[in-house]
Amino acid sequence: MTERITAFLTRSALIALVLATFGFARAQTADPIEAIREHYAQINRSATNYKKVKKNLSGFSTEGGELVAYFHGPSVMKMVATFVGEMGKATEEYFYWNGKLIFVLRTDRTYDKPLSGKVIKTAESRFYFNNEAMIRWLDDASKQIASDTKEFQDKQNQYLKTSKQFSAGAGSAKPMIEEGP
Repeated sequence: MTERITAFLTRSALIALVLATFGFARAQTADPIEAIREHYAQINRSATNYKKVKKNLSGFSTEGGELVAYFHGPSVMKMVATFVGEMGKATEEYFYWNGKLIFVLRTDRTYDKPLSGKVIKTAESRFYFNNEAMIRWLDDASKQIASDTKEFQDKQNQYLKTSKQFSAGAGSAKPMIEEGP
């Protein structure tokens, strides 16, 4: 009888350890924003273990761009898109959990004059997603944009569309992703 109890406790401890290791225990938080932040941190910590794929971007900005996608097996976990223009550069970091977009961090850098590379202003915006819907948008001043506005809905649709296009392009054999309908 003691052996059965010991075996049960050993299996239970092993299961708990596996669940905690893979983040399942932490993912059960009731606050979706907090869960997204935890996943964001976990993805960034694990990024060096992911397979890295680079693609050129065409038509997304005036001076070209690049996409770097990070895959865990067949699943994209993170993508970093860089868009270059005459007066600056923008970077969008897309994060995924269970195959779904959960977060986008956009950083805009403005140059002092065309193509100088000298950054005079930096602005960040954060976009949180849950179940294919944007649930929060914080602009550069950390001001929350109301979800009942047309601007919010347009931004949600834009990021969901671009995310799908980048994911499909990152997984394809083509070296370039072209902006399309």
